[in-house]
Amino acid sequence: LRKHAAGEVALSNKIRIAFYKGPVNWRTRIVMWWTGSEYTHAELVLPSGDSLGICPDDAGTVRLRKIKFQDDHWDFIEIDITKRQLHDIINFFTETHGCRYDWIGMILSHLFPFYLKRDNKWYCSQWIACALTISNVMSFMYNKITPGKLYDILSVRINNNLLPGRVDE
Repeated sequence: LRKHAAGEVALSNKIRIAFYKGPVNWRTRIVMWWTGSEYTHAELVLPSGDSLGICPDDAGTVRLRKIKFQDDHWDFIEIDITKRQLHDIINFFTETHGCRYDWIGMILSHLFPFYLKRDNKWYCSQWIACALTISNVMSFMYNKITPGKLYDILSVRINNNLLPGRVDE
C-alpha cells in the first residue's frame, strides 16, 4: 500500500470495482458464454490505485498489483466507504494474500445446484463479494457470484440509492 512520508496510508473513502470486458481468448469466451455476460474478470481498486484480486492469468493467487486500466476494456463502479471499511478490506486481503485460484470450486459450483468452496481458494468476483461483505460495505451471497452478477447487483443498488457510489461505463 502506498504511504505518505508520515507513514499514513492514503485514504479517499472511495474504492472502485473494475470489470473486465476486453479482448477475448478461449477462457474468456467460455466465461462469457457460460455466464451470459460481457464481464469475465473483476478487480477491487483501492484509493491508492493499487488493485486487489485474483486472476488465473497472472500468479493465480490473491495479490496486490498496479494495473494500467484501458478504459475501453474496463467498466468501473465507484463505492463510497468509511475508513473502517477500508481497514477491514485491507485486513481481509492480508488474511487471504497468497491463496490460490479455486478452479474446482468455481466450475463445480456452477455445474451443480449445491455450493462447493475449497478452503483458502477463491475466484475473482467471489473474493471481492466476500471482501465487501466482511467490511460491511454490502452483504452478498457470494458463493456463486460471477463478475456479471456482481456488476448487476452493485449497479442496481447504486442506481436505486441503496449503496453510495457511482456507475461509470
